[in-house]
Amino acid sequence: MLVQSKNRIPSLDGLRAISIFLVVFSHAFKPRLIDLGNLGVKVFFIISSYLIVGILLKDVKMERFSLKTFYFKRIIRTFPAFYVYLFSVFVVLSILKIFDWEQFWRAPIYLTNYQPRSDWQFQQWFVGHSWSLAVEEQFYIVVALLFLLLNKQILNQKKLLIILFSIICIVPIIRVCYLYFTSIPEFLTGSIHRSFETVADSLAVGGILAIYGDVILEKKWFLFLKNKIFFLILIILGIMMLNSPLVSNDFGLKPRYLYNLFGLTVINAFLGIIMMVFINFPKSSFFVRALNYKWIINIGLWSYSIYLWQQIWLYNWNFSLYYKFAGILICSLLSYYLIELPFLKIRNNYLSKKINDF
Repeated sequence: MLVQSKNRIPSLDGLRAISIFLVVFSHAFKPRLIDLGNLGVKVFFIISSYLIVGILLKDVKMERFSLKTFYFKRIIRTFPAFYVYLFSVFVVLSILKIFDWEQFWRAPIYLTNYQPRSDWQFQQWFVGHSWSLAVEEQFYIVVALLFLLLNKQILNQKKLLIILFSIICIVPIIRVCYLYFTSIPEFLTGSIHRSFETVADSLAVGGILAIYGDVILEKKWFLFLKNKIFFLILIILGIMMLNSPLVSNDFGLKPRYLYNLFGLTVINAFLGIIMMVFINFPKSSFFVRALNYKWIINIGLWSYSIYLWQQIWLYNWNFSLYYKFAGILICSLLSYYLIELPFLKIRNNYLSKKINDF
């Protein structure tokens, strides 16, 4: 049964479901050849940027852009469930007498993406996944300020596109510099693929699609590639292998330089194309149609809570994966229905009242 929604894009919820599956699978089974978890996070970044930039662009055009409203909406959306998770981690680890403040303090202030790998202890696992949420929060700060300039007509849409394309060109160079130069501080080089400046190109791709997407849909190259989704996925997986430690052991660091300089750009571009196909051609194939099924959309709706709670359950506890998956599902549903939804209702009621008062 297909589900349609006036307020959401069902295919994007389906993509969120695929993304969180990749993250959970990666953390549960730890495949060494392809970092599927990182791939899933990239999809999240592109979706998030596409939606946020699209919303802000619409607000600017309708002359209703508000920095306070934007931050209020994002805080209510992300903070409550995250801090409940952090408090739960603190309680559990304290009871087990393994809590370590040094491994924990960056998470509440959204700086986990700048904790170098050499500083990781086993306790870091429980909050390590919050690096991607830290990137999201840092993105909210940057993108809102850019749109503040756009709203004040200091910046126009063409200049915004130039900024986003420049990010796509500059970020790969930063990644390679972090790999090559030993004089760069370790908190930066040790955070590659997590620090904002080394993953911002994924966010830039989503922003470009939000601004320029209608034009892209008419391009001949897009019309050609939209029927080659399976081929694009194979290329993405093949490029991901270049960053595998197994490949590095056999071929040295050259494949990693290629991966960081060119490979990730191709991956981001192909993921963007795939997302645009899913949004604009929801019946183009069985796989795309499947993303619109109710149970897959529901997983997409729960994806933020699943993202939070899978981490503590998928630690190296000495019990079956079946129990771990059951724990993830139960905690995620509790988080979604008892925390996320009530706060979203509060947010929506407040915004509705504000509009009515105006």
